[in-house]
Amino acid sequence: MHISRKILSNILNVVLCTLSLSHFSCRHDEVVYPTIGTHVTDEVREGGLYVLCEGNMGSNKARLDYINLHSGEYYANWYGSQNPRQLKELGDVGNDIQAYGGRLYAVINCSHKVEVMDRKARHIGQVDIPNCRYLAFKGDKMYVSAYVGSVATPELLGSVFEVDTATLEITREVKVGHQPDELCIVDDKLYVVNSGGYITNRHDSTLSVIDLPSFTETEKITVGPNPQRVRVDNSGKLWVCTDSYLSILDFIHEKKQLTLHASNISINGSTAYVIDKEQHKLRAFSTIDFEELDQPIDISSYENPYGLLATNDVIYITDAKNYVSSGVLHCYGYDGKEHWRAQTGDIPGHLCRVSGAYELHPDTTKQDTAKAFSPYITRVYEYLPAMGQFVNVLPKYEEGDDAEAMCRKCEQAIANNAGGMICLGGWGGYVTFGFDHAVENKEGYDLRILGNAFLMSGNEAYGSSEPGIVMVSRDDNKNGLPDDKWYELKGSMYDDPTTQHHVSKTYTRESDTIRNAFHKQPYYPQWIEAESITFTGARLAPLTEKISEQSVQRILDFGYVDNKPNTDKEGTSFDISWAVDADGKSISLPCIDFVRIYTAVDEAYDATGELSTEVTGAIDLHIE
Repeated sequence: MHISRKILSNILNVVLCTLSLSHFSCRHDEVVYPTIGTHVTDEVREGGLYVLCEGNMGSNKARLDYINLHSGEYYANWYGSQNPRQLKELGDVGNDIQAYGGRLYAVINCSHKVEVMDRKARHIGQVDIPNCRYLAFKGDKMYVSAYVGSVATPELLGSVFEVDTATLEITREVKVGHQPDELCIVDDKLYVVNSGGYITNRHDSTLSVIDLPSFTETEKITVGPNPQRVRVDNSGKLWVCTDSYLSILDFIHEKKQLTLHASNISINGSTAYVIDKEQHKLRAFSTIDFEELDQPIDISSYENPYGLLATNDVIYITDAKNYVSSGVLHCYGYDGKEHWRAQTGDIPGHLCRVSGAYELHPDTTKQDTAKAFSPYITRVYEYLPAMGQFVNVLPKYEEGDDAEAMCRKCEQAIANNAGGMICLGGWGGYVTFGFDHAVENKEGYDLRILGNAFLMSGNEAYGSSEPGIVMVSRDDNKNGLPDDKWYELKGSMYDDPTTQHHVSKTYTRESDTIRNAFHKQPYYPQWIEAESITFTGARLAPLTEKISEQSVQRILDFGYVDNKPNTDKEGTSFDISWAVDADGKSISLPCIDFVRIYTAVDEAYDATGELSTEVTGAIDLHIE
């Protein structure tokens, strides 16, 4: 039966690992590869890209490279420069790398460890797991697949280990199939493919299903021979790469199998990009109807196409060449044009894009080698206000502006401590923004979010409160977009019997006829082509009362944007630990990547117009 070069490599790794570990006892016994910077492109993009090179088996040559996508500088052996005092540099055989919760995690297979770093790749600690393979994350837990058995004992079942990301301690273990590889999480289920890579005459062909609350294997699903990779698309379907099929499981309809030897897969939006090992080409499939799409990127000249990452703007593909010498990283546009290429370490297999754009410090013995993160908003991802008197004004809409243009105008107003202001319109209207890093959940408040509220003179229980509810999300699917699950930060009115949860409201362009005397522009967002917009969320009871002939709003205790003045630091601060899911259950989030704010009240008056949340900025309190 056919066995892949990668599987052969891993078999030999187990044999050679003991020899290599005994030979290289400390840093001065081995060759230390210098960090070299090479300018590879003049294109300016956000953040950076880590390239984990597996390295030749038994040679302790796993290497972590980094490219600053803003400056176009490619740094070979970035990990070495960031950790000059680490014994043996990174280790032997890099097998997976992922960014999660403000940290980097790299699986070093033959060194039997998960290396834990900060986002600048500086060593924090490690988790010792025998023959570890791949990673997945949920909440404050990391899940690691491991072969456990060796080439001498291939019939031993592999395991998935649960690790506490705060303590780096192993908390639970569950046995699965033979030689488990990639794994992914959908809701409370963990799925891991069992490759059986050591059983040369009879590969495994199953996908194990693990119930996370009980941490037990509940079933095995047959997917095809020697499955090694699994991905989840935006609708929750699993895509599994095997030696014979690309298997697709949606758990509702029948399993679908596309006949091809898929060696790697990356999903972006509604398209799955697949390296077809036998045809030596990159193929693309719709995740909606599974039809094959035109794919203009030509990789027929590659010696061994290997690593793959599809992002929103470009697609990265690596060529492992002959598996024993330097590989190449290629960057393409979706029009098929190659933007740039860079020489990598041996066997560049695993890619991870991050928000930080770091530069190498001239003195590589120093630990502070990267640009500091900004405490302020750096990106607005979505701006969709409900109808309101300041819509199309804050920020100003101009003919020809689309949704992207309006997001950039929001950034000009509220990002990087700009001091401007945007309006979210009536109930449900929202903005989604992020920072150049994940905001960590630490003790006390984590965020300040600023508005333009003020208090009534002589009666601070009332004032101009136009409260906005705060939602937070993590980039669990690691595509850099706010399209994962959202959690509400539970404010003081969450459990009040007057608060309505899970309500909806639709605004139509046709109904955009209400005006007050001060604002006569259209109130419906003019860049939205749809004739109606529907919002869903929680709605607070009306807050407006008449006091001393003034229409004022009751100030809420805590947990809402544009509710208390910006001079009230505590009143404008938020704790990620307040997060709850759609059912009101508390959720433990080690960090968040995205913030969404929406207007929480549905009140409008002839003279003054609607109550609408305004946002003037946000601050990460751990960096301020």
